[in-house]
Amino acid sequence: MKYLTVTLISLLAFPALSAGDIWTYRTAAQQDSAPKYFQREQGGEVVGLCVDIFRAIEEVDPAIRILGDQDMQPLARIERSVLFGKLDIFCGLGDNSQRREYYHFLQPPVFSVNYHLAVRIDDPVVIQTWDDVRKLGDKGIILVNHGSGAIARLHVLGGLYVDDGGLTTSANLGKLISGRGRFLYYRIPGFQSEINRKGAEQQVRILPAVFETQPFYLLVRKNMDSERIKRLESALQQLADSGVMARIEQKYR
Repeated sequence: MKYLTVTLISLLAFPALSAGDIWTYRTAAQQDSAPKYFQREQGGEVVGLCVDIFRAIEEVDPAIRILGDQDMQPLARIERSVLFGKLDIFCGLGDNSQRREYYHFLQPPVFSVNYHLAVRIDDPVVIQTWDDVRKLGDKGIILVNHGSGAIARLHVLGGLYVDDGGLTTSANLGKLISGRGRFLYYRIPGFQSEINRKGAEQQVRILPAVFETQPFYLLVRKNMDSERIKRLESALQQLADSGVMARIEQKYR
């Protein structure tokens, strides 16, 4: 069995369930967010890192049901739906002060990502540090997806020209290829698959320097019932302690 060790733990930890014991959490799958969520073929089953995490949570705690991960929605809609109680949980967002005003970040984090810059394949630029980018001035415009947590972090660094007008990675790849930006800032895992999906393997290359590593979390609204939060965090901690979380993350590296 895929998560045999965790399953044995859950059988010992939780008694047989009645219908009233089920804890249901509503979610949605984020569009354009591979490997968190993706479809291997158009209209096919939604799979990915976050879907695997949800199934592992349900396995370690049989009382939990997470519903809705086959419904693809844009990031902004999911964030609003969680905030206003239409959804309960969202997988795979980084921490920032604005989100902390409205959401609770479940502990422990579920995976981490490394952020890189990409350039056009014929661009000879060599970048090792942010100072290398600053020296380019307005010839070093950095494209970032609208709504990304990276936007605030880049502004804090100072001296960088940031364009966050592109709504998706695909849109920003188009801007990069057409010369409407020098760099695209995005994360691994996920960067190369977005380039491949765009058909831009011969047009864009990812620079090797890692500019930051960020943990990603499951989020719920701040006023969610504390017992529902504790139930999820207990399951997450068991997955982390057993090594299941690390194995899921490694699968998508």
